[in-house]
Amino acid sequence: MSAVIWTGATSHVGAIIKNPDPAPERSGPLNAAWDRMAEQIRAARLDAMVVVATDHYETFRLEHYPTFCLGVADEYEGWGEFGNPTGTVAGASELSQDMLAGLVDRGFDMSRSHEMPLDHSFMVPLVRLGLLELPVVPLFVNCNTAPLPSLRRCQALGESIREVVAGVPGERRVGVLGTGGVSHWVGLPRFGDINEEWDRRFLSLLESGGIDEILSWPDEEILERAGNGALEIRTWVVAQAASGTPAGRLLEYQPMPEWAIGIGVMTMGAGT
Repeated sequence: MSAVIWTGATSHVGAIIKNPDPAPERSGPLNAAWDRMAEQIRAARLDAMVVVATDHYETFRLEHYPTFCLGVADEYEGWGEFGNPTGTVAGASELSQDMLAGLVDRGFDMSRSHEMPLDHSFMVPLVRLGLLELPVVPLFVNCNTAPLPSLRRCQALGESIREVVAGVPGERRVGVLGTGGVSHWVGLPRFGDINEEWDRRFLSLLESGGIDEILSWPDEEILERAGNGALEIRTWVVAQAASGTPAGRLLEYQPMPEWAIGIGVMTMGAGT
């Protein structure tokens, strides 16, 4: 039987690639954590990785802005916007189609894309973790434009992903990687601010199995305390739910003013 056997989440800012070590006392531990995560992924011998990310109005714009969209292509191109990573990424189209059918059957009105260019929210983690040779299933979650899917809906999506993959014919070994957050303000007067206290609280709750408290947070509170970029924690919630376990393991957290964001790196489920 196919199964989700590894899950994790990490932040995705483009500076991770463009300016990888600006403050060695803080960026050094983060780079070590990404190296540990990459080693875990290699050890899991995955056949495909579901990458749960958002978009920065590169792939989806006002003519079509879905709540959830699954890539179903044989390959994808990175946008390479503003000097961010570009290149070709292999798709896992058969798995994508099976997931699409299974998620729709479970009540998710999932959009699908046969031509889904990937912005840095997808490409930065793939490059940093050395995953460009691993087939991917890109899953877009709207974290930018209201109305957003609720945190509880994202939890339900993650749980459904786990169930659907378990029913996929064959014996595929599948990973789920959430990518986004934590605190940062994008295109706002508070750009560059970081709320370390909020970040550590969020990560501590995920690590200890306190997901129910996170699910109770209103978006207005997240926006006020951690910025519009923190709405990307939806991708973390999807990954945590897909893990099938209530807790994770924090590999590293650092506030990175040089990158204008708080950075978290966490594994979940079997990845812990």
